[in-house]
Amino acid sequence: MMSPLCQLSEVAVGKALLTRWQGRQLIVFREAADLVHVYLNRCPHLGIPLTWQPTQLWDKAECHLQCATHGALFIPATGLCISGPCKGDSLWAVSACINNGAVLIDAAELPKTVQQPQPSA
Repeated sequence: MMSPLCQLSEVAVGKALLTRWQGRQLIVFREAADLVHVYLNRCPHLGIPLTWQPTQLWDKAECHLQCATHGALFIPATGLCISGPCKGDSLWAVSACINNGAVLIDAAELPKTVQQPQPSA
């Protein structure tokens, strides 16, 4: 089942948006007028967020998504890491489509949230 994530108009062509869906941070990259890619905001190297700030998604040339911790570079259209400690790995991609101006994702492809154990009484 596809779930609404954001409005397409929130993401300019060639740009990315950091957004949230049910507690998870996701990166939406708009490759073309009618083509988006969605990734979990998690570097495959250490499993930590790729970025800490919504405005710090890109490398200095604004060609690649960049991990703020170790500088790994990712191709925005594929999620493939081309430089850094996780070279050859990819971002966690989530199937996405556009419908009536909304970006929809297949939420079943997201990792399950980890429940913290509750202290026993």
